[in-house]
Amino acid sequence: MKRFLAFPLALLMVLGFSGCFLLPKEAAAPELPLVTPYSGAEYSTAQVVRGDLENTLTVTFTYSPTRREELRFSVVNHAYGTIFVSVGDEVHAGDLVAQLDAAAEEAAIEQTKKQMERLQIQLDSAREKLALAKEQERLAGGVSTASSEARQADIDYYEAALELQQRKLEEQYAAVEELRLYATIDGTVTYAKKLEEGSLSSRAEGVVTITDMTSSIFTATTRDYERFPEGQSFLVKTDSEEYLCVARNPEDFGLSAVVNNGQRSVCLEILDEATPAGSTRGKVTLVLDSRENVMLLPDRAVFTVGSRSYVYYEDESGLKLAREVQCGLDNGSYVEITDGLEVGDIVILG
Repeated sequence: MKRFLAFPLALLMVLGFSGCFLLPKEAAAPELPLVTPYSGAEYSTAQVVRGDLENTLTVTFTYSPTRREELRFSVVNHAYGTIFVSVGDEVHAGDLVAQLDAAAEEAAIEQTKKQMERLQIQLDSAREKLALAKEQERLAGGVSTASSEARQADIDYYEAALELQQRKLEEQYAAVEELRLYATIDGTVTYAKKLEEGSLSSRAEGVVTITDMTSSIFTATTRDYERFPEGQSFLVKTDSEEYLCVARNPEDFGLSAVVNNGQRSVCLEILDEATPAGSTRGKVTLVLDSRENVMLLPDRAVFTVGSRSYVYYEDESGLKLAREVQCGLDNGSYVEITDGLEVGDIVILG
C-alpha cells in the first residue's frame, strides 16, 4: 500500500465536487494527490477480483552435514610425502589418509634396529660366555673367577645399551606418527590437498576434510527463530528437491543457539533417507495469515493517508477521483478490500 505524506499537485480543487469522496460533508478532505491527467495521458487500471490471499514468511536455510573433520599436520615446515585419498573416497576412523616426507625418520629407525640387532648378538654372546665361566667355576670347586665377573659386567652393559636403543626406537616411531594423518570419523573425503613440488606443511592449512553424510541438517540464522519450535516438522524446498525436516536444538549439533543482533540459530534435521549431494540452499515458507474468497486489488492500487486508505477511479465524465476503501490483509503484492468497492470495479494503478 502506498503512503503519501503530502500532495505534490495543485489539482486538489477536484475535491470540491460533490460525490468525489465517500466522506461526510463535515469531514476534512484528505491530502491526496488527486490528478486529472492532461490530454493523451496514459495509465494502467486493475479490476477488483475474488481470490485467496496469504501472508507468508520465507526463511533461507543452508544445508550442511552434522559432522565434518578438517585434518591438518601439527608438524610445520616439513616437506609433504603422500596424500593417500581422493575426493569421494569412503574412509573409516583410523585409516591413514596422508603423510609428510618420512624418509629421514625411517632411515634413522632402520639404523637403530641394526644397532639393536648387534647389541643383542653381543648380549647373547656375553651370556654364553658367562654360562661357560660358571661351568668352569663349578668344576673348579665353586671358586669365583675374574672371567665370570667380566662376563656379567658385559651382560649388564649390553642390557643397558639395548634399553637405551629401545627408548630411542620408540621416540623415532612417535616422530614418524606425527608425520601421518589418520581419519578421525567414518565418512566421505570432501577435500584433499593437491601436492605441489616444494610445498611445506603448515598448521593453518587443512590437508584432508572428511564429512559424515549420514546425518545432515539445514541451518539458518534468523530473528524469526520462535516460529521453528523444537520437534515441529517443516518442508524445505531447494531448486530441485523437497526435504521433510524436523526442528532440533542447535546445541545438539555443536552450534551456538544465540547469535548477535537478536538472531538465533535454527536447525532442521533431514528425515528423508535421501540428502543433498553437496552444499545447497533451501527455503521454508511459513503461512502467517490467510484469507479465502475475498476481494483483491494489487497493493500498488491502494494509497494510504494517515490511517485511511483510498483508490483512484475514473468517473463517467473522465474525471479522476478518489474513493475511500477499507482494507484487510496485505501481503505486499495484493491487498484485501473489505468495503468501498465491489467485484468488477475498475481502479487506477499508481
